[in-house]
Amino acid sequence: MDTNDWVKTQLEELSQSSKQYEDRAFYLALLALVKEQQQRLIQSQGEVDGRTWNPSKW
Repeated sequence: MDTNDWVKTQLEELSQSSKQYEDRAFYLALLALVKEQQQRLIQSQGEVDGRTWNPSKW
């Protein structure tokens, strides 16, 4: 389990156990942010790989 998976699990648990609406909304928004950051990281890694292996850019 990597750090992102651990953070997601913790945020999901916190949001489910929260009694206050504001706290639950905060944890769910933070979870969405973590997922978006992970997606952007994957996309940027793919872009770097694509630019590196593009022979026309050499």
